[in-house]
Amino acid sequence: MSELSVERRSEKRRRSLLRGSVVFADGKSSMDCLVRDITSKGARLKFSGPAIVSPNFVLRLLDRGERHVSQKVWVRGDEMGAKFV
Repeated sequence: MSELSVERRSEKRRRSLLRGSVVFADGKSSMDCLVRDITSKGARLKFSGPAIVSPNFVLRLLDRGERHVSQKVWVRGDEMGAKFV
């Protein structure tokens, strides 16, 4: 088994297509995104362009009316992994 195929998550991801908004800079900046998959501990976000977001932010799940204080974990092009804190 290759190192890339090892699942490190303690919880199975649920695929989703939720509308989201990443809010940062004390609420002065935001970027719309799609939440591609989600767990109770974090999410994978897809943006329309490069994911240029501060390390700490609030993820608003517009379809659910939820807010999650979050941290950036990784960025690959227009996608970003976030953990809920």
